[in-house]
Amino acid sequence: MILTIGRELASGGRDIGKMLSERLGLRYFDKELLLEAARQSGIAQELFLRADEHYNLFTLALSTDSQRLFQFQSDTIRQLACGGDCLFLGRAADYILRERKDLFTVFLTANMEDRVQRVMQRDGLSERDAITFIEKTDKKRSDYYGFFTGKRWGDSSGYDLCLNTSRFGIEGSAEIIAQSVKMTNNA
Repeated sequence: MILTIGRELASGGRDIGKMLSERLGLRYFDKELLLEAARQSGIAQELFLRADEHYNLFTLALSTDSQRLFQFQSDTIRQLACGGDCLFLGRAADYILRERKDLFTVFLTANMEDRVQRVMQRDGLSERDAITFIEKTDKKRSDYYGFFTGKRWGDSSGYDLCLNTSRFGIEGSAEIIAQSVKMTNNA
């Protein structure tokens, strides 16, 4: 079973992913995935991390390096998925693994007020800076996803389940996802 979670910044995706990894016995991959891709490809880890954090639509379109990095990352995601049950957080894994029959895809959102509070607490930012950071990060994620997949990031028709974590909370959202995954595995 392969579970992918796409998410808006500060919607609780990392916490929910870790909970689900433990509850469902799934190997968990997030930034660790980039480091694994770097190790396997022989490319400096710093390049993967920098590309992950600082892309924009203009540099994506002009850079063959970013396209090569995406290909290495895609190959790594496919290889890790072949190794058994796992959970991928972000990285367009839902698209990369779209042909798999054992794939369950989730997208998480949250109310802006909750997201701002999480970022303010987590990063020590002012409200204004938290809003700016959230908007920029979501834009980068959307651009990245759209550029490499040709699809619209967060479009509900592209996921098995979409949840508003403000409505259900972190624990509640993890439980809904876990139950949904179990239901589809029993179908």
